[in-house]
Amino acid sequence: MAASVVAMSSKALLRSCFSPQNFIFFTHKLTLNPTHFHMNTLSFFCSLSQNPKEQTHLSLQEQHSSTKKGILKPGLYLVGTPIGNLEDITLRALRVLKSADVILSEDTRHSGKLLQHYDIKTPLLSYHKFNEFQREQAVLKRLQEGEIVALISDAGTPGISDPGMDLAKLCVDKNILVTPIPGPSALVAAVSASGLPTNEFTFVGFLPKHAGTRKERLSVSANEATTQIFFVPPHKLSEFLEETSSVFGDSRRCVMARELTKIHEQFWRGTLGDAKVVFSTRTPKGEITFLIEGKAICVAETPSESQLENELGELISNGHSLSEAVKVVAAGTSTRRKTIYTLALRKFGKQVEAEDDTL
Repeated sequence: MAASVVAMSSKALLRSCFSPQNFIFFTHKLTLNPTHFHMNTLSFFCSLSQNPKEQTHLSLQEQHSSTKKGILKPGLYLVGTPIGNLEDITLRALRVLKSADVILSEDTRHSGKLLQHYDIKTPLLSYHKFNEFQREQAVLKRLQEGEIVALISDAGTPGISDPGMDLAKLCVDKNILVTPIPGPSALVAAVSASGLPTNEFTFVGFLPKHAGTRKERLSVSANEATTQIFFVPPHKLSEFLEETSSVFGDSRRCVMARELTKIHEQFWRGTLGDAKVVFSTRTPKGEITFLIEGKAICVAETPSESQLENELGELISNGHSLSEAVKVVAAGTSTRRKTIYTLALRKFGKQVEAEDDTL
């Protein structure tokens, strides 16, 4: 066992070595003064786990670092943060933010208020759409060196219509751990309380800036049967309603969810035509999540055999041949033509043959 000369406060030494999880083994004489233990050629080791085999020399700083990083595995943590109400944050999210080596955020001033509210001292590093490409390699290097990196957006879940998608993809490609820390999402909050179908929905997010590309995207959405969900900047709401009403039609039901989780939270419900009129003269404030119901799919009711038989009989009695009657009936129903023809032969085949014999 190697000898060492160590000086530390008596309280720190006692906390470190005589805690229930740790132990100390002295191999030389111990001299005590009022303020310090001073050990000449004293060798000791403290186990930081209950396993005696895990023994190491640790300074207080090293112990703190080890404990901090022992909570989480190194990697990228995508942390959901409040979308308006500071109470909407999980205990797990707070633990990750406190344990991380660095927090990447869209706006460090905005995120600083959240950290200050919860007394989180972890350093912030700006990471937004204007610098994420330049930051990627530096962040990747820190991750490869074993750091814990937390990523947050200004509000909600990072990577969803926010910076973070490319970094997460890069980490996955490099086999670096990527862990989601679920939290608030304007998308989920809006659709859950919208009153529109939620069994299936399509999240479109922000529409393209180019008018032609935007119209193409809206045309695709207008023909889908699922609820369509958009993020709309307040100053573009009027333009959005003009374009959607012309593509979807004025009668399509819609919901505008605004200022979610905040004091002035609002759900406006109506049709696109109504919305165009209501918001043509006033621009609502705050973040907007806009939902439009999916296209109604008309499923033709399959006629019963007796209904098909009646239609065929009426046509044949009016002078149509069996094959003509089958063709006419098949054109007006979802039933397969072969099925109708088989029915026609079974029900009217002998009748048609008898009529042909009399001619």
